[in-house]
Amino acid sequence: MKKSMGAKTLVFPTPVWVVGTYDKEGKPNMMTVAWGGICCSMPPCVAVSLRKATYTYGSLMERKAFTVNVPSEFHCREADYIGIVSGKNTDKFAATGLTPVRSEVV
Repeated sequence: MKKSMGAKTLVFPTPVWVVGTYDKEGKPNMMTVAWGGICCSMPPCVAVSLRKATYTYGSLMERKAFTVNVPSEFHCREADYIGIVSGKNTDKFAATGLTPVRSEVV
């Protein structure tokens, strides 16, 4: 039986991205996001949606730059942790054992 859900902002499966930023002191941070997509291939362009209340949003607006990483299935636990804990008072890299590496292209 077909049932209309009405207009919804749902797309499944949602991608899992890790957005990387630096805060105003230069401390690296990362956040798991699922609201994003590819906008253009030339030039490469993506869009992500972050709540204004997040620490990552503040860093992104301050620095006007971010990177996007797509975690593999081998990093599911880390990606989950990154999305639950705020980087405001926690060093997510130290907590997960991941290593921040500056991107060549932003």
